[in-house]
Amino acid sequence: MIRTERWYGQYGQLASLLAATSMALWLLVRPELVSGLPLGLRLPVWLLGLWAVGSGFFHGMGLVKGTGWRQRLLGAPLCWVLLAVFLLLLLVRS
Repeated sequence: MIRTERWYGQYGQLASLLAATSMALWLLVRPELVSGLPLGLRLPVWLLGLWAVGSGFFHGMGLVKGTGWRQRLLGAPLCWVLLAVFLLLLLVRS
């Protein structure tokens, strides 16, 4: 039987770390995906990307443990949603 803590913990951290790393490298190679937007859209997209990639790195490195506001803002369910939304936005822009 597969334990859900293992999938949620180790493999989930690895998935969020790999997703955040790949998006950060993609933006290093193609910064015009965000910088090509008009100023009114650029700031919200930039903030979403900062939050998504940052929460992916935080969760992937195992820095968010326990309960509280850090877990809710940078933890597992929300970081995956943010990474997915930001990835979709980058795919639409490319």
